[in-house]
Amino acid sequence: MEECHTLVFDKGIENGEFSGVRYDLQEYLEKYPDAKFEIITDTYNMTTTVMEGYIYRDGQEAVDGIISLWTLGEVIADFLK
Repeated sequence: MEECHTLVFDKGIENGEFSGVRYDLQEYLEKYPDAKFEIITDTYNMTTTVMEGYIYRDGQEAVDGIISLWTLGEVIADFLK
């Protein structure tokens, strides 16, 4: 998990100047346990998966986010409705 991280921006990054925070994936999951991540685009290569999209948190405006996963094996996504 140490090679997996999440970038959480303070607003939509298409709106000019922005800032953000980089979290280790485990730290992000602990800090935002109820957040929803809507994947807008994703890319894959041999060892890296990068997903870009919107992060929704209770009662707050959606912000942009990027999740980067480094893997040596299969990536299995479980999508809940």
